[in-house]
Amino acid sequence: MSNYFSLAVLLALMIIVYIFDRKNFKKEASLFYLRRTERGLAFIERFSSRHKKFFERFSDLGIIFSFGTLGAWYLFKTRKSKGVIIKTALSFVLLYLVFGIMLKPLSSEALVPSSFFGASGFIVAYLLKAAYDMIFVAAALPAVQLVLPINIPNAPVFFVPIDFWLISIFVILVAHEFSHALVAKAQGINVKSLGYGFLAILPLGFAEPDQEQIKKSKSLVKTRIYGAGSFANFIVALLSIPLILGVMFAYSGSVDAVGVSYNGTIENMPADGLLPENGIVTMIGGNETKDMYNLSVVMDTYRPGDTITVLVDSVEYTFVLASNPDNETKAFMGISDIKQETVNTIPGSFGNIIVSVLMYMFTLLNFVFMLNLGIGLANLLPIKPLDGGLMFEEIAKTAGIRNWKNVVKFVSMFTLVLLLFNIFGGFLF
Repeated sequence: MSNYFSLAVLLALMIIVYIFDRKNFKKEASLFYLRRTERGLAFIERFSSRHKKFFERFSDLGIIFSFGTLGAWYLFKTRKSKGVIIKTALSFVLLYLVFGIMLKPLSSEALVPSSFFGASGFIVAYLLKAAYDMIFVAAALPAVQLVLPINIPNAPVFFVPIDFWLISIFVILVAHEFSHALVAKAQGINVKSLGYGFLAILPLGFAEPDQEQIKKSKSLVKTRIYGAGSFANFIVALLSIPLILGVMFAYSGSVDAVGVSYNGTIENMPADGLLPENGIVTMIGGNETKDMYNLSVVMDTYRPGDTITVLVDSVEYTFVLASNPDNETKAFMGISDIKQETVNTIPGSFGNIIVSVLMYMFTLLNFVFMLNLGIGLANLLPIKPLDGGLMFEEIAKTAGIRNWKNVVKFVSMFTLVLLLFNIFGGFLF
């Protein structure tokens, strides 16, 4: 979908929802329009009361996952249970899965050990490293972008098509808010309402535990509630991985790779003026490159200055490779808009439908994975009023830090400035 069409679809959906249900919407603050309901509260009460122990363990794992050894210390300090050791071990396994394996391509080796201090510590360290790179390393990419269904050129926006964006945000909100509500109810806190609404043009979903009860409750109760939402997003991200692999396996069995296509050459690069403006690459240096992986493996065997022979649409071309603008040690041909070309192994229109559905599901699940992980991480930054900031406040208070309020305020402001610099710093550097 085009940029403006995506925005129009989003606005149209919001207007339709508001018109048909406007009597139940209430304006709060300047740009908030919220619709509260008590539907679903009976289910939350029944389910949380039946599984109280599960939600207690779930939220304890979330605390350690969020703040690592600091979270484990806090849990032991407030609970003094032998079960903390087992929960700590399980949490560190999850931390390793997320940061040592899933996010390793996004971070340097120096950042992986910071996951030992929890998801919150990891993302702060990652932002610090990215800020340093933006200032001192040439062509460094920004670490954080706004996730929007609008493609704005040269802006810090990660574009997600409107359909994938709406479904992913729905999954994120349901997992996050229901976890808050279920843990709150399991901890004896009343949940007043559930609901949805809008902040300007952004859709919202929320659960509304009784804030007065939360304020008067014990520190551990508060922290369990705060930590449940983002931890649920990480669990959703983990559960989406086998689904992604399953869909990928089904898709690979439904198509055959026939080559890697490109749709343009880059000016002043080797392919410019030599290769056709578009075509399908099937062989490099006598090695088949019928899929993206093989193309990457073969190109890694070459260095800038090497002579290469490329087969494009059954015609052979020979030229000297240049340096990749993003990494001078890598060889570069100078072709753009690269994608995999396939043919269906299932004949007829039925085969086309199956392949299209599998490709759609694969793309959707990837967005669900990425956005649950990314938004879950962002929400654990020690910035009030984010969940990470509220959790850090309870930990600092329990630690008996002198002037803990000032410490929390300083950490919150420092992290906020760091976050904003990572989003908008690209315009400065």
